[in-house]
Amino acid sequence: MRYRSEDFDVDGALRDVCIFDAEIDDWKNLLEGLALTGWAVHFTWTLFESADGGIADARSLLDRLGSEPEESARLAVEVGGIWFSCYFFDIDEIEFTFDPADVDGPASFAHLEAFLRRLADSTHRRVVVTMEGTDHRTMPALIEYSPV
Repeated sequence: MRYRSEDFDVDGALRDVCIFDAEIDDWKNLLEGLALTGWAVHFTWTLFESADGGIADARSLLDRLGSEPEESARLAVEVGGIWFSCYFFDIDEIEFTFDPADVDGPASFAHLEAFLRRLADSTHRRVVVTMEGTDHRTMPALIEYSPV
């Protein structure tokens, strides 16, 4: 991975971090991996707060979202001043969004790189960064990382 300023031009669009073909174990590993980082991790439900205010296990989280049509959830992770937000749109695709303005040079890019590595290493899956969109599979990857 390397920093290219053109990937982070402030153009009114966010950037998306994606893991394709995700399964319940990938979500579980992701949540467990984030808990080990020491990064600021915030989880909120839109309708009902969980009893402890924290993240339920992956299965319970996804079951609740599937069974409660009006419910949604947000997972926000702050890494070196960059906020990554996940809204659990689809179980098959883990997607976080971030503002490209937050990546303004090699120092902030190092924080993005750390986040990408954590996601990939936790899930054992390839991670790609694309422009904001809905069909990430057809979009060119700005950055990609695959765990060893």
